[in-house]
Amino acid sequence: MKPARTGPASAARAAVRAVFPFSLRGFLLTLLAAALLALGLFRADLAALFWGASFILYALYALTGSHLARLSLRRRRTSDPELVSIVLPSSGLQPGRAGEALLSARLPRSLPPGFFVRFSLPLHWHDRVLRSVTSRLGHGRTETSVRFRAARRGLYRSEAANLEIQDVLGFTANLLPVPLAESLAVFPSPSAEGPWRLLTEGDNPAASRSTRRRSEELLEVRKYYPGDDVRRLNWKVFAHSRELFLRIGEETPPPESRLLFVLDSSENPLVPRFLSDDYLDGLVDACASAMEALAAEGMSVLLCRPGSRECRAYSSEARTDLLTALADVWWADSGWRPALPSIHRIHCVVFSTPGSPGLGPIMSQLRDRGWGASLFLKEPPPVTGFAGMRLRDLLFVTDGDPGTNGGSANGLAGHPEGRRRARGPAVSLLERKARASLEEALARDLSEYGSAAWKAGHARKI
Repeated sequence: MKPARTGPASAARAAVRAVFPFSLRGFLLTLLAAALLALGLFRADLAALFWGASFILYALYALTGSHLARLSLRRRRTSDPELVSIVLPSSGLQPGRAGEALLSARLPRSLPPGFFVRFSLPLHWHDRVLRSVTSRLGHGRTETSVRFRAARRGLYRSEAANLEIQDVLGFTANLLPVPLAESLAVFPSPSAEGPWRLLTEGDNPAASRSTRRRSEELLEVRKYYPGDDVRRLNWKVFAHSRELFLRIGEETPPPESRLLFVLDSSENPLVPRFLSDDYLDGLVDACASAMEALAAEGMSVLLCRPGSRECRAYSSEARTDLLTALADVWWADSGWRPALPSIHRIHCVVFSTPGSPGLGPIMSQLRDRGWGASLFLKEPPPVTGFAGMRLRDLLFVTDGDPGTNGGSANGLAGHPEGRRRARGPAVSLLERKARASLEEALARDLSEYGSAAWKAGHARKI
């Protein structure tokens, strides 16, 4: 998240904005009204005098009413700390899908005629901003549901909500922040496609499960007496002998995780900034796809990621926790080193980017421990040509949700293809150069780490 600009100029603009909270539309219409009034006085034109004076009077009313409404809201905020509250989806969201939040507000019942309040909750995660949680509030008590969309992965958090006081013609927009700390998880987009079965080559999960079944059958038993814990009854023995027996031995613990996923998101100088967001999302989506597919088969997998001090095991029951952990993955410093667990033998699966500064140290640690490894490198993104900008795109705002793509102002910027078109031919040339560099690093890494010296059983691109 970019730091806010500070200085005398910004302080002066904020002071002027506080006294004259005109919107851009209101400012332009007020200038037009003043011009009409001056023209009417100069030419003695009754129509110009009428329209100019009318808009000037309305601008003065909008300015006065805006300050009175803000003063009323400030008093209500002081007396009622829970002026507004919102409940975001606790189960998280998938990118691009609609979510629903429950909004409750207790506004003053008496606001100046022609004014209303709009609620907005900006959510931030690194340099991504989600602005689609907005709703118009009525006077008095309001309880409503707000539907919104989140297009990009992340763990978004808010510090304050905004109550924007507006008049019906849009002359003024007076902002009143209200402290409101909320969070929203937007998960990765795992896909069922991918050669993830090769990760289990050499393993036999069914064998560990059959060993557990045999150990349960060989537990010591004794006859059941009234008062014993019925949860320890051995129903298999009862099915054969028709007598109640109690298990008294120790069960064999479930098998330990034999797959360790290392998600290397070290900041890569080969990935330009205008491609970094989509590129990292693709890498996280691929890792989420692999882990979810293996967890669905009953395997417990370990994950080591930047921002976590230790590796954590995830099973099929902890799918939401796994997706939440992957949603918070961002570019890490080049000096990031995974905190590998103290396990004698395990197979490690590394997801990384070509030419990553963190890949070499990770592979060296695995080789020193004698662990086998599978290496998956993110393929460079495709390069799209510049299609040009149509006149319609310059004159009109295209359809789309302005708040679902990092606060973009129109629907064209919300679509990946639209973002590439809007950047222009110069950026398209930079994309081609970046792809060439990544392809060269990809071929180099695959040939180096795919050799027998690194004990990497599989080295593939995703």
